[in-house]
Amino acid sequence: MIRERSMRLTGLVVLLGWLTLATPLWADLWTNQAGRVIEARIEAFDGAWVTLARTNGARLRLPLRVLCQADQHRVRRQTGHSIAPAFVQGAYRDARAIIDQFQRLPAERRTEAGRTASIHLACAVFDGRLKPRWSELKDKEILEEVRRLRAALHDQ
Repeated sequence: MIRERSMRLTGLVVLLGWLTLATPLWADLWTNQAGRVIEARIEAFDGAWVTLARTNGARLRLPLRVLCQADQHRVRRQTGHSIAPAFVQGAYRDARAIIDQFQRLPAERRTEAGRTASIHLACAVFDGRLKPRWSELKDKEILEEVRRLRAALHDQ
């Protein structure tokens, strides 16, 4: 009885191992700037460099900028990074710094009127930094992120 159970368990482990090896890794198609396509999955992304694991087990570590624009956005989305261009992120950081400065004030100086004023100033800085480059923000997903970032300033 014990021997039979052990043999069944061993058979199950072997079957599962075989199925695991026979099943290809889950992967996406990625295109570089030159149009070359590879099949791989994202293994890591640090904001500038992406590591892709190919289905054959090889790993590629490459600068994000070598991927086509659509795939650069996909890497950022899948890894939780912003898809907004650097100038939008910079505008948000500057606007956020205004709100953070208000929040560091002593409690007795943090009034509701001051909070409202800091949020309005932060939004004005954000909008002012984006206005000269607004024509560069054509992608729907990027525009949605810009709206989300501006809304986040109000939620402070």
